[in-house]
Amino acid sequence: MRTTICRLLAAAALAAAPASAPAAAPTPATPGKAASPMDAARKALDEVGDMNYQNKSLNELVGDLKDKTKVPVTIDPTVYQFGLDPNQPTVSVAVKGVKLRDGLRQALAPFNLRCGLTKDGLFISTEDGLTTKQLRQRVSVDCDGTAFAAAVKQLAADCGANVVLDPRLKEKANAAVTLRLDDVPLETAVRLLAEVADLSAVRMSNVLFVTTAERAEKLRPSADSPTQPAGGAVFPFPNGGGVVPLNPPVIGGPGGVQVLPAVPAVEAPPAAPPAAPPAAPPPAPTGR
Repeated sequence: MRTTICRLLAAAALAAAPASAPAAAPTPATPGKAASPMDAARKALDEVGDMNYQNKSLNELVGDLKDKTKVPVTIDPTVYQFGLDPNQPTVSVAVKGVKLRDGLRQALAPFNLRCGLTKDGLFISTEDGLTTKQLRQRVSVDCDGTAFAAAVKQLAADCGANVVLDPRLKEKANAAVTLRLDDVPLETAVRLLAEVADLSAVRMSNVLFVTTAERAEKLRPSADSPTQPAGGAVFPFPNGGGVVPLNPPVIGGPGGVQVLPAVPAVEAPPAAPPAAPPAAPPPAPTGR
């Protein structure tokens, strides 16, 4: 009897106990957001280490950079027009514990060259050439009620350019903008977005500064004019010669206009003298 009662109590206890829930499947880890090419390039250039090059050529330096950073590196071809030979062993730099970007700047300084990031990778040129390259990158815009600050900051982040918003704008920086542009220079896109937001952009060297129209007007006398396409136009010589770029940037110079040598005029060949009239036939002999 006692055994039966114990069995009944045990059965009742089991029935009252909640059923064990099946083990939950492990939650898959959320995949991390892949770094953009621009973020990867910035990270590579911020790596700290030693840089030691003695009597190396510019091409050797660029090749080593590509291997270390996995970032495309391009030298502006216009710098070769003024005597810079990328194969000559002219690069010497020895620095310790510096960011790669800072060591590279020291290596390029003797040549009056600068480096900066673009959508296509690292670009090496003169200061004016680099500014033009960065601010005239081709972009497309598709904003439909997007906050102005968010749209402009995204453009700058994608292109590696310096676009600075006046911190005094406050809520005006978040004005909703609607604008669609296709394949325009970055500088044009920023200026038009600013116009739609009732703001204005001025260029100060390699920086586009966005502020109110009133402040922009005060800055304009000391600001730089909008960038122009690099390289200028090309034209053939009238006498069938080659094609010459107009106003290429001068290494280390202020970016002024280079005066091309005058093309000698092609003189027309002298006119041939008029043909002499045919000689009159001799008179016929007279008979006697």
